[in-house]
Amino acid sequence: MTAEPVWWPRAPTVAAGRVAVVTVSYNTRELTAFLLWSLRTIVAWPDLEIVVVDNGSGDGSAQYLAEAARAGVCTLLANDGNRQHGPGLNQGISHLAARPGPHPEWVWVLDSDVVATRPDVLSAAVGTAREHAAALVGEPQHDRWHADGRFGLFSLLIDPAVVWRGSVGPFTDGGDPSSDLLASAARQGIQTAAFPFTADGHVIHRGRGTLAAVHAAGERDHPLYAWAETHHAAHYAEVPGADQRYQALRSRFRKEVSLI
Repeated sequence: MTAEPVWWPRAPTVAAGRVAVVTVSYNTRELTAFLLWSLRTIVAWPDLEIVVVDNGSGDGSAQYLAEAARAGVCTLLANDGNRQHGPGLNQGISHLAARPGPHPEWVWVLDSDVVATRPDVLSAAVGTAREHAAALVGEPQHDRWHADGRFGLFSLLIDPAVVWRGSVGPFTDGGDPSSDLLASAARQGIQTAAFPFTADGHVIHRGRGTLAAVHAAGERDHPLYAWAETHHAAHYAEVPGADQRYQALRSRFRKEVSLI
């Protein structure tokens, strides 16, 4: 059973400029390792921490992430089973909310199949948030289910002091865990700002990384298996040239990081 979220303290001590990445891993060992490498190798930000929630992966992800945590690369929250994406994000942000000591100023939610490609991604995104006094910064993502548009959850910067409240969150289970949170934020007039994470090449979103893993493993008991059968191919956010840049960067990653 999924624990109730722990909401952000009302008057936290804030470590100004600290950004905490929260990502959820499920049988995406190499993709998650690629993400961590990019955050630690490419992103230029003086105070960056990473929290990875592993949802009971059976592909060696948990072992790799435990080693990464011991090396100080990230904090690992390891689950025995698959809590799904939204509840996993709730778990990661709740960990930050409940932790004693200074709290991060920003939480950057990332999919495990994203890779950061520009050193200035956080300085640009945080700068956009501050310029517009925004508590949510993301890339507009239009689809047939949301004609008015939504921010893509693959890369979403949030001010947890404003957003991580019972009146706004949490993330939900299902195919679009951020839909209710974003709709609630809009109803309450929480300021948002658009930022071209993929369109301007700050990150590359492979897309459908977990679906690809579910399909490859033939995981028929997974709730998204039927969807994964026909929607497991990478889409790279349909950004021209992103697939070639992704493959070139992955070649560099594989030369520098040994995954046995």
